[in-house]
Amino acid sequence: MASSQSQKRPDPIPSQNGRRRNRLMTVAVDEHTLEEFTTEYRHPSNTSEHDLDLHIFEWDKNVDGGVGRYQHYKSVDDIYTLEKRQIRVIFAPRHIAPDPRDVNSLAHFFHKFAVPRAFVAESLRAISQSFGAQTDSCGTEYTWFHVLAKDVAISNAKKGRRRIVQTPEDSSTTAAPGDRQYSGDGVGRAKGRSQANFSWVKPGFVLKIEHDEASPASKTDSPNNSTGSINTLVDSGSYATLLCFGAPRTFERRFQNLQRTATSDDLMEDPYYLLELVLDGMWQLMDNAGWLVSEVFGEIEGNTLDLADSPAKANKEVDFPGLHNLAKHAIYMRENIDSAMYTLECLYARHKYMTGDNPKPAQLFTRQALDYRKTMFYSTQRRLSSLEKRMENILQLSFHWVTQSDSLIMLSESLSMKAIAVATLVFMPLGTVAAIFGTQLISLEDDPPHHARVSQDFWLLWVISVPLTLFVIMVWRVWYHDKRAQLKGKARIREDGERGYMGWKRVGEKGFIKLEDLRRRLQASEGKLEREEREMAPV
Repeated sequence: MASSQSQKRPDPIPSQNGRRRNRLMTVAVDEHTLEEFTTEYRHPSNTSEHDLDLHIFEWDKNVDGGVGRYQHYKSVDDIYTLEKRQIRVIFAPRHIAPDPRDVNSLAHFFHKFAVPRAFVAESLRAISQSFGAQTDSCGTEYTWFHVLAKDVAISNAKKGRRRIVQTPEDSSTTAAPGDRQYSGDGVGRAKGRSQANFSWVKPGFVLKIEHDEASPASKTDSPNNSTGSINTLVDSGSYATLLCFGAPRTFERRFQNLQRTATSDDLMEDPYYLLELVLDGMWQLMDNAGWLVSEVFGEIEGNTLDLADSPAKANKEVDFPGLHNLAKHAIYMRENIDSAMYTLECLYARHKYMTGDNPKPAQLFTRQALDYRKTMFYSTQRRLSSLEKRMENILQLSFHWVTQSDSLIMLSESLSMKAIAVATLVFMPLGTVAAIFGTQLISLEDDPPHHARVSQDFWLLWVISVPLTLFVIMVWRVWYHDKRAQLKGKARIREDGERGYMGWKRVGEKGFIKLEDLRRRLQASEGKLEREEREMAPV
């Protein structure tokens, strides 16, 4: 009889805001993802939590009249227990390849602030771009994305050319997944190469918009398609929190300026403006990196063009490893700008979905700002495309200059060989006469006045040397015409499938084959004669 085993049903989740909570609509990070995060990055010897360097900007109409405030905290629990504010921006350390001492505290931060588990999982993958937007069963709206950007620096040498150098490590820089292949001494050698740079910035941003139970916005599931606008995006009972992980320090200065120009009421009209401000910072970071690489390459481009006057210096002047690294930086930056543009398009679509076709003035302003930001990204993208083509042209021109330099070296060596050949021709008659007089066919008489005496066999010298000389000239002539015809592609195809006129190469081989055939025939004839003699012999 088959036995059945019943499983315990999960505990029901209480409803909130008048709706049943669906377990599948849980966005916040779970224990499994947190464990994977800590296992990936935590050092085995580090099992305790560490203080985090947390910077907070917040606005609330009930505090200081809605003017922004700045605070600095070290403990995650201290921030979590703070009273809610309408707008709160938290800058936390990087969560991709973080400091091993921060791993446990970051995991605690993820749990306390209900960071999306997809966002945490993305930090464990080699991704260059992501965008996500979800609304959980409680009505909390999540919007998050990662952006990867190349972070370059140039040397400030007063003498010599400026070069790309490694960016100093700080809390906002991290090694990209593709560069983790370098380890030990290998990374040192790679960083020591010309124009090498392995610095990256990969911040992550999460915007959470929470609603109280009595908030009208909490009861809105989707935009009102009939009117083309959402009933309420945020209201007095809503709270917007922007989490920034691994953002460069320059981003904090942007929010410091925002404190002096905006109040809580301004920001509450459209919290998505905070994300537009973040993308503006990422564009400036990418655009500045593009200009730095372009400036360094511009100097190399000018020096390469100057080689037209002295191409012989190309072997010493052209830095092919440096050109390759610059081209690699340009390719990476083009990939980064393409990914960031897609993130911007996704954010624009999300904002349009949430605000509808008839947005409020502040929401329309954010949408227009996103449109403008898109043109800025396009501008950088086109400049990087132009930079890539310029690099391709200079690489080809550099190869041309090096080839021309090698040709000049070969020409110089050819002139040297020509000078040696001329000197040899000058002294050849004297050497020939000396060789003839040095033979035994010409000797000096023993008695004074020691006249030269020519042997009666002197004619043998000419009988042997003249035919031998003619034979050598003939062989050289055949070889010369054969090679010349092969170079011009005019060599005829012989019966044996080879091209050229040097059929005489096989004369010896063919002659040997004929002699062997003749020997076998003679042996067969002798054997036949012996058999005939034995048959004719008397018994």
